Parts: sequence; C-alpha cells; structure tokens
Amino acid sequence: MLRVRPSAARQHAGLVALLALGALASVFAAAQSSKPAGSQKQHPPIETPGRRQAASRLTAEVAGRTGGQTAPVPRKNFIDEHIFGKMERDGVLHAPLATDREFFRRAHLDLTGRIPDPRMLQEFVASRDPAKRGKLVDQLVDSNEWVTRWTYWFLDLSMTAQNRVGRDGVNLYYKYIYDNLHLNRPYNELVEELLTASAVSNWYVGPASYMVRWVVIGDNCADVVHEDTADEMAVQTARHFLGLNLQCISCHDGKGHLEKINLWLVDKKRRDFWQQAAFFGNTHVFRRVEIETTRDEYGIDDRGSGYEAKSRSVVRIPRLGMKGLVEPAFILTGDKPDPAQPLRQQYARMLTSQPQFARATVNLIWSELMGVGIVDPPFEFDPARLDPAKPPPAPWTIQPTHPELLEALAADFREHHYDLRRLIKLIAKSSAYQLSSKFPGEWKDSYAKYYARKFVRRLTAEEMHDAIVTATELYNPLPIRGTDTRVKLAVEARTPEDFKQRAFKDANFFLEVFGQTNREYSERKNDGAITQAVLLMNSPFVRQKIRAAPGSYLAKLLDQKLGDGQVIESLYLRFLARKPEPREIAFVTDLIAADRRKGFEDLQWLLVNKMEFIFNY
Repeated sequence: MLRVRPSAARQHAGLVALLALGALASVFAAAQSSKPAGSQKQHPPIETPGRRQAASRLTAEVAGRTGGQTAPVPRKNFIDEHIFGKMERDGVLHAPLATDREFFRRAHLDLTGRIPDPRMLQEFVASRDPAKRGKLVDQLVDSNEWVTRWTYWFLDLSMTAQNRVGRDGVNLYYKYIYDNLHLNRPYNELVEELLTASAVSNWYVGPASYMVRWVVIGDNCADVVHEDTADEMAVQTARHFLGLNLQCISCHDGKGHLEKINLWLVDKKRRDFWQQAAFFGNTHVFRRVEIETTRDEYGIDDRGSGYEAKSRSVVRIPRLGMKGLVEPAFILTGDKPDPAQPLRQQYARMLTSQPQFARATVNLIWSELMGVGIVDPPFEFDPARLDPAKPPPAPWTIQPTHPELLEALAADFREHHYDLRRLIKLIAKSSAYQLSSKFPGEWKDSYAKYYARKFVRRLTAEEMHDAIVTATELYNPLPIRGTDTRVKLAVEARTPEDFKQRAFKDANFFLEVFGQTNREYSERKNDGAITQAVLLMNSPFVRQKIRAAPGSYLAKLLDQKLGDGQVIESLYLRFLARKPEPREIAFVTDLIAADRRKGFEDLQWLLVNKMEFIFNY
C-alpha cells in the first residue's frame, strides 16, 4: 500500500472538501439563477422550484443512492397518512427509513444543534426496543439542550442584535425566551406578550426588545421616525407570525408589480398596508438619550398620536394619496379595532386567533426540520392559493405541496394549545422525517415536492463550530458580555456579537464565513463557498482544534495506551457517528506509522473535512 505522508493526506482530503463545497455552491447558484430580472429581482417568483429544487439536487449530489429496493414504512401519525398516501396515489417511490445511526445523529443535530455522544449512540443501536426512536425524540425535546437550541433559533428569527437593543436588552430578551420555551408556554401567549409589551426601558422588561428592535432613527439619536417605525413593526410581525411578505406594498400598490409574484398581493394597495401599520400608530418608542446618547436603550408605551398618512419617511418613498390619521384594519380580514381599546392588544388577538398564524407557525417549524416548507419559502405565503376547493386562475397553481396536511397540522397545533414541543415531537416521530437521504434507483426532481427522501443540509455555522469543539473536547469558554456566565458552545451564546472579542477572532471569522447572521442586517446563509473549504483545510481555528493538546479527547485516548484500532474506532464514532470501514482502518494505520500522535491529528483533520461531518443526513 502506498504510504501517504500526513501533509499529502491533508492535501488529498482538502481537495475532496474543496470539490464538495464547490459543488454545493454551484447548486445554490443554479437555484438562485431563476430570479427574474429588473425591478423584481429581489422577489423570486413563487412558481419557481427555488429552495426545494436546490435541496433536491444537493441531496442527490451528497447522499446518492442506496442499494436494494424501497420497503413499506410504518405510518405513525396523520403526517405519514398524508405524505405516503399522496406518494402511493401518484406512484412515487420513496427512500427507506434511515439507519439507527443516521437517525440518531440527525435527531441530535436538528433538535439540539449538537452531535451525539458516541456512548449513547452505541446503546441506541444495540437496543431492540421498537419504540426507541420515539423515546429518543421525547428525551431530546424535553432536554435543556433543546431549549438552548430553539432559543438561539428564535433570537435569529426576531433578529435581536446587540447593536439594536443593547447588550443588557439582548441578554434579558434571551432569558425571557429561554424561560418561556423551558416552561413550554403556549406559543400564542408568548407572541401576544411580545407584541404588547410596554417598558420604561427594554433593559428591564425582556419581551419589550422584540418590538423596539424595529425602531427607525432619523437625523440624530433622539429622532425616532414614528410612521416608519410602525411600518417596520407591521412588516416584521406579519413576516414572523403570519408568513406574509408585506415589504413590497409598504412602498407601492401590488397591481403592476406583483402579478408574477403573489396573487393575493396583486389586489392589495399601499393604503391597505398603512391600515395594518396603523395598529402601531399609538405605539410610542423613545430612545433613552437622557441617560446616554450612544446607548441602545429604548422605552415603549401606547401614548402615540396615531398614524399620519402624510408623514415623512427616511426609508421608503414618500407617502402620497391619503391625508390625516389612518384608521387601522387587519389586512387579512379587514376587521377594524375598537378605537377606545388599546390597539396593540387588539392586533395581537386578531393575529394569534387568525388561522394563518397557526398555519405559518407549523410551516416554519416543518421547514426547519424537513429542509423546505410545505409552503416555501416559509415567509412568502400567498393566501389566494392555499385552498384546493378554490383553485386560483391559470397559470397559477395551489401553493402548498400538501395543503390538507398543512391545514391538519395547523388545526392540531390550535387544538393542543399552541404547544411547540408537541409539534416538534409530532414531526420528528413521523416516518416522513425518518426517511433516509439515500434513494433507491434514479432520483427525479419531481419527487422533491413529495418529501420522498430526507433532504440533507450543511451544518449551520454554529453547528459546525460546536461539532468541532465537541468532537475534540477543546473548548474555549466564551464570556457572555454583561454577565458572569461562560459557555462552551456557539449555540449557547446570547448573540453573535459575543464572539467579537480579541481572544475569539479566529472562531468569529469561521462563523461569519459559514453564514452566521449578525441579526442586524444580514440573513443567515447556508450555501457553500470556496472560502469555507479553505477554512476547513487551513484555518487557525481548525488547526488549533485538531491538535492532541492537553485535555483534548485525542490526548485522553493516547494517554490510555489504547491500541491503534481502538483509537481509530473511537474517533470515527465521535466525529461521524459510525465505525470505520476496513479500507479506512488500513489507510489510517499507514497514516500513523511514522508518527502516531501526528498521524492521529491528521486523522482528525481528515474527519472534519469529510462530507459526513459537514452535512446532516
């Protein structure tokens, strides 16, 4: 067997990673090429396959095929009745169930954001309990790790950046969301409190940071532009909690602009948006400049003077066509509030009692766990194309891939008091979620809308960071600014800004390159790039973590005087959640022949660069 020097091994594995991530980048580039030209280029047409096609092609590229034929899978709940029933009716094949090892790693990453403990993996695989997958889902969703992962996810969703709400504000907001998820408070109650919170300072009232984050500042620190702020509140609350993109009609009527984008929005006018924003006409946000002009500290109450149609704007085109105060009206129903009652409270009740609230929520969670939404993108709902009993005019089609399933999930969510834990367990326990990403036979893009296989995804920036430090056990405890707390993992941080400290510059750069959002102006990205491959091959962060440094997992293995085979198996289980194949054992045995410690460091580097490590299958 040809002996490969460690440096050559690194070059070889790096080339593999480079090619793989390059292919990933090309897949996403192809998906993005469907955007229309001209003024609509920021709004991809809803009818294009978009993310679903990209996920389909990426999965076919990365996961490939499995041997043998597909086999029937158990239908565990109503999700499976809808998913497999539709495939059966349309004659579409589906992948087999994932192996225990695949499912174990997938469930840990999706539900907790962390790679699993190999000792627990071995116990899980060895268990003959037919209910072990459901029990694992229960265990993970009921854990503190689940609370941490989904708190981080929610703060990404609500974009609570330190530069927007202040360090103390974001720390308190994190604790508020964490506590609500930990107590499994009904999601509708959580959202109502976010929409209605008042505070002298958002640094002392946790939920207030959600709304004040959308403040628009004009010429100076004290210049809060009232109507622009109300507009942003209307846009963001509709996006997060109704799955509606109202950004376009905040500047112009839908007609003449959105005919190829969103059928429902075509008939909406800018004044309809103003009426939605007028629910925040009495919402008064003020910056605490009497304390210090540079502090991102805000108060919020309901002492405003209404939404003035002719008011100035510093972020949108001038408001024309109406005069005087705008009367609020809920954009989905036209319902008008009682002017004698607080407007935000009425808006919150209208929003959370609307069927679209439950529909958008279950679709968003489905998208997070299944790779793409039943309506996708999840923030681009078209209410005019949701009901198969009322089909839209040609050439439009029904928007959800499974409209009956979407309604069933929304109804179930409402009936069980908006229980997020239960919703996530329901999806993760389904056979639809547990399908393998490998497919028997020839895969066709047309199968993607059926969820005929599990879509793979690249680990998020935080998951990649945390997988590396967890696998190597080389943690660098991160101080949470403004507290006495130190955390080991990126998913435990309060904000991405926690990493902007000199001692963490390498980790911070790694996270940014892998698509971490800053929650201020950048969206999370999970596509591939050449720079990511370069960092995996040769970044200071990776080089430092693969070393057999004192206290590391590798150093502990070597100190135990274990045989080569035991060390190799332990590392494969830790990084990839599987045992090595005979050809891999032979390669590593040759790799460590000249320098055992150095060879095993090179092995860790190789494992970090393997597709199995980079992707969640």
